[in-house]
Amino acid sequence: RVPFIKAGAFVVAELDPIVAFVANKGVTLTEGLDTTQKADMRAYMSLVNNVLANAELYLSWIDQVTYEEVTRPRYGSVYPWPINHVLTRQKRNQVLRRLRVLGWKQKSLEEVYNEVEHCCNALSERLDNNEFFFGNRPTELDALVFGHLFTLLTTPLPDNRLATIVRSFGNLVKLCQVVERDFFEKNNGGSSSGNGEGDYDKLEDLNQVPM
Repeated sequence: RVPFIKAGAFVVAELDPIVAFVANKGVTLTEGLDTTQKADMRAYMSLVNNVLANAELYLSWIDQVTYEEVTRPRYGSVYPWPINHVLTRQKRNQVLRRLRVLGWKQKSLEEVYNEVEHCCNALSERLDNNEFFFGNRPTELDALVFGHLFTLLTTPLPDNRLATIVRSFGNLVKLCQVVERDFFEKNNGGSSSGNGEGDYDKLEDLNQVPM
């Protein structure tokens, strides 16, 4: 699962295990936060995981148009026939069970869009005019929000309404641009050609966001 890091013989996947792993190495992004701020950060991270992550799963695996045109061919493309069909079906059933338990499978597409908009509104109000959510340094919350919003902004879909919702919150888009500029362009030498390891889809300005 993404995100993941390789550190010597270790492969560590997903954000929380990565944070714990690097913390054991003496690296933390929250050393400047007090107890209240840390609790606040975890609450917003929970909001992102409960809304944006589930909305992405819903759109990818339940919305029939997106599933047929994007998810199914993309997910199965790395496997030979007939394994590609079998594994894709298994993955879809797994996601459907998860969303059913969490109460998301029963939602309409419009309700999902409304959930995303409310989540982005809460994040936007918390960020306000600041560069990052907590002061002038990024935390795990900034990394988590960037990962989800950057994906929504740069992934072409049959219906790009999720990108449109995110785009309506200028300070969240600016956060994505700042993180991209400060932590990806510098580490990749400004390259976004997609031809080398570590390259990525570049989000230079609002005009490059899919409409």
